[in-house]
Amino acid sequence: MLSFKLIKLEDRTVLHPVVSQIPYQLCNFTFTNMIIWGNLYSPAYSMIDGMLVIVSQPKEKIYFNFPLGTGNIKSVIDKLIQYTREKEIPFKLTNITDEMKILLEEYYPDKFIFSLSHDYSDYLYNTQNLIFLQGRKYQSKRNHINKFKNTYNYQYHPMREEDIPECLQMHRQWSILHCQKENTNLESESCATRKALQLFNQLELKGGVLRVDGKVIAFTLGQAINPTTFDICIEKALSDYEGAYTMINQQFLKHQLSDYTYVNREEDLGEEGLRKAKLSYHPLKLVSKYNATLI
Repeated sequence: MLSFKLIKLEDRTVLHPVVSQIPYQLCNFTFTNMIIWGNLYSPAYSMIDGMLVIVSQPKEKIYFNFPLGTGNIKSVIDKLIQYTREKEIPFKLTNITDEMKILLEEYYPDKFIFSLSHDYSDYLYNTQNLIFLQGRKYQSKRNHINKFKNTYNYQYHPMREEDIPECLQMHRQWSILHCQKENTNLESESCATRKALQLFNQLELKGGVLRVDGKVIAFTLGQAINPTTFDICIEKALSDYEGAYTMINQQFLKHQLSDYTYVNREEDLGEEGLRKAKLSYHPLKLVSKYNATLI
């Protein structure tokens, strides 16, 4: 029978080389997201016929991800189906892209039911568009940046190890203002942010810090999904500083991510304010993600 190992920090040497070369532009497949959201999804993995299979286990449910790497995809899925039959559990796949959906329908015609939630679609942008913010549609963004530059004595720089304590302190301030016990999304995100900061070096993250009068008022963190696409995992700013979110986003891309063609700014989780903010940057597309259940 197949066996799965819970993903730990020490598994980076095994998993990162595989997930960092996949063609899919999903935020879910970065090693960083597997670690910082580990408490919520309890991800585990197995190497099957040379392919990586990651299983997500939110609230004791089991969802398999599409096999990653080079190998016989159908053979691996067949083994996963047999595994679920032996354990007498339903076979469910998650984070299925349109490309994966086509393959599943080809391999298993009329055998899967697909469900799509726009709340979990990834927002994908052209990096150069978000750096230069040209054209009428970005006028408000340029206005925010110009006002920020004219209002504050600011400094931007790449995140360094010595910045972590101040970023953690700023994040505690942010959490007091925003996190409420009944909002589980924000509570989980707050936990993920702390973990990303604490593991900044071990995860080999890129980050940026925005200061006003020497004080950290915004920071951002991320990791490449593949050689062309970068994922913004974390972005936090103090709302007292008007334009801080727009500024940290533009400065991070300008100074550190200009070599990437695309930037993924992840899901909106159905939160109206977050959805409005992400749409205001005019994404190239939303990367759809389906759940697939074997009939």
